[in-house]
Amino acid sequence: MMNSRRLACVLGVVLWCVSLSGLCAPLDQAYERVRATFAQKAPLAPNPPVLNGDWQPAPFDPAPYTFTVEEVRANWNQFMRGLRLPYPSADYLRARYQRFPDLYRDLRYQDDDWEQHSRNVLEVWQAFFRGDFRQARDLGRRYGGYARVPAVVAQIVYATYLAPTHEQKQQLLQEAINDMAWFGETMVVLPGDQALEADYCMMRLGFGYAVARLAEDESVPATLQRNYAAMVINAATEMLAVEPEHPLALSLSAAFEANVLRRVGKTAGKFALAADSEDAIAPFEMALRQQNDLAIVRYEYANSLLYTFQEEALSRALAQLQVAAQLPAGFSMEWLDRAYARKRLKEVLAWRDSGMSFKRFDRKRRKYMLKENVNLYAVTLPPFLLE
Repeated sequence: MMNSRRLACVLGVVLWCVSLSGLCAPLDQAYERVRATFAQKAPLAPNPPVLNGDWQPAPFDPAPYTFTVEEVRANWNQFMRGLRLPYPSADYLRARYQRFPDLYRDLRYQDDDWEQHSRNVLEVWQAFFRGDFRQARDLGRRYGGYARVPAVVAQIVYATYLAPTHEQKQQLLQEAINDMAWFGETMVVLPGDQALEADYCMMRLGFGYAVARLAEDESVPATLQRNYAAMVINAATEMLAVEPEHPLALSLSAAFEANVLRRVGKTAGKFALAADSEDAIAPFEMALRQQNDLAIVRYEYANSLLYTFQEEALSRALAQLQVAAQLPAGFSMEWLDRAYARKRLKEVLAWRDSGMSFKRFDRKRRKYMLKENVNLYAVTLPPFLLE
């Protein structure tokens, strides 16, 4: 009798699973589509000596940006008004680790002390806020799990603004892209999951921004071969579909459109990559209506104006850079955003005074950067002044 009951139970489960298979298949396909958004074509091969090289210290006093955990909690919304990342509270982390077992298994300490896990993640954010980027990167990797998020943000910011060579910048960005792809594939979030909207946007912002920084000075053939344009535009579009007023998603989308126009021109950009001058400018106005005190939005707007309209947009670009150069900095990244705006302002003024066309100036700058293997976005290096 017991065997008959057990057999009936097993058969019932089988029939139930079969009946649900038609429902499960579309869901499985949806998850696979999400994972595919982090796929890469021909990523840069790692160069271990470059990746493992020393990191330059941040060029400012960390004291004003050294915050207690309580200060981080109290100021989180202000710090994250651009990034819009969720606060890593104990409840937030418990919900994520319970839902995504692979993320939990990545933790160095696999226990249910959610308050301690929150403190661990906040410790990484503290290092990031004060500008100790190497410490943030290494500590986040050591703790694992959600602590990888501020670790990757720290690496992207360091690569962009402080890596002294173009090669180190590119290598660190590629590694960050790989890390964000791992995160996106491990913590698969569907766009319609309202409880995880911030997470969905967070992963696409990190992935798309790092790809955009990697791609901005690559050759057109490399950009096409590696599918950079699709990766950036898709990430920005996916974010805006979920959060249409996200200031950095708006900026990411517009800046990449402008970079395409910069490299191939308006006609080729429109027909080959569907890039449009209106799409390269209008989103910045929307972003500024959302948040007008982010230096990164204003200097990216200035660059996009120049990439799209060259000499015709000089006065508008200068106006954006001049505002960005004077904005207050609440933590390390904002200090570096402002420092780059000041550096870029010097470059644009030097170009204006030279009488050279913008396209020629831009080509000379890019060729110099590649030939000399120098990261001209690094704020510790002198601006490109056509000397």
